[in-house]
Amino acid sequence: MTEAKKLVAVITGASRGIGKGFALALGQRGATVYVVGRTTVSGSQVSAGGVPVPGSIHEAAAEVTAAGGRGIAVACDLANDDDIRALFERVKKESGHVNILVNNAASLHEEMGKRPFWEAPVKLADIINVGLRCHHVATYYAAPLLITSGRGLVVNISFYSNAKIHDPAYYAAKAGLDQLASSYSEDFTPFNVTAISLWPGFVKTERAEMILGEGAGDHPALRLGMESPQYCGRVISAMWDDPDMMKLTGKTLIAAELGERYGVSDLPGHNPKSLREVYGSPHAQFDLD
Repeated sequence: MTEAKKLVAVITGASRGIGKGFALALGQRGATVYVVGRTTVSGSQVSAGGVPVPGSIHEAAAEVTAAGGRGIAVACDLANDDDIRALFERVKKESGHVNILVNNAASLHEEMGKRPFWEAPVKLADIINVGLRCHHVATYYAAPLLITSGRGLVVNISFYSNAKIHDPAYYAAKAGLDQLASSYSEDFTPFNVTAISLWPGFVKTERAEMILGEGAGDHPALRLGMESPQYCGRVISAMWDDPDMMKLTGKTLIAAELGERYGVSDLPGHNPKSLREVYGSPHAQFDLD
């Protein structure tokens, strides 16, 4: 059996957007990909203004299979610890191990950018639950399966900490993900499991296109170009092929810089730019350099 056929990944928040992009990138190399999320029917989630957003775990899993992998859709409420535990019990029963865990799910709200924050709905604080806590719980249950694999990777999807365009709770959750990756690395290192936090740029997801519309070019960071949903997945796929991957454990990495390191271009041939100069750097303790 080839390495690609043995590769098992779990991607949370994979119905659409960047999560689906990770799933497709790993599917293209023949991996078994557990496509995890709440959306079982396309259009049941809505964007700003109540517009239905396309995509479901079943559609994404089918695309993974069509790309050459084995897509497995798993409905899971990541606000529920028992659902998360059941997810990894299923993975253990069916696959026996996990190589790659991508912690991507988040609780999003159309008023995330409203200021001052106390005039936005208090419900925005939910992202600390589904966006931070759930990922720690997922990593907790995934840990034995990652260790069993003999070589593992945990990727927390975070964001530039100084962007200041979302609710404070959003940045509290993202800062927590950076710290979790750093803290995980100490326990995981003896077992050859790498843990990182990843900062994508602005990603041209289905939801983002609806929200931004034609005003995207007015933002200084967006003028540097948006990343496709597949870009981060291709970067992490290249990272998995790096024999020195463990040297990056505990780091908070900027996707565009990691892509440049591995020679990964976006689709079609676009090279995303780091937003370090716009939004600042990761904490020195966590940074690539």
